[in-house]
Amino acid sequence: MYVRIAADREQPAVLAALKRLIAEHHGPVPVVLYYEKTQKTLGLSGEYNVKPSPALFSRIEELLGEQSVKVK
Repeated sequence: MYVRIAADREQPAVLAALKRLIAEHHGPVPVVLYYEKTQKTLGLSGEYNVKPSPALFSRIEELLGEQSVKVK
């Protein structure tokens, strides 16, 4: 699952909320973060794998903005 983090959302409180959200939806799918500010990607370790669901996507988009999450 790819998660795009816009420069204006790259704040400690937002990233901490994202971490909690990921932990609540643990599953088999790896998570890759893309930081727009630096144009860098970061593959998270297996402990941060998620179970994709509409509820998870909705909560991530509430936190990071529309079209901030994709599953490939």
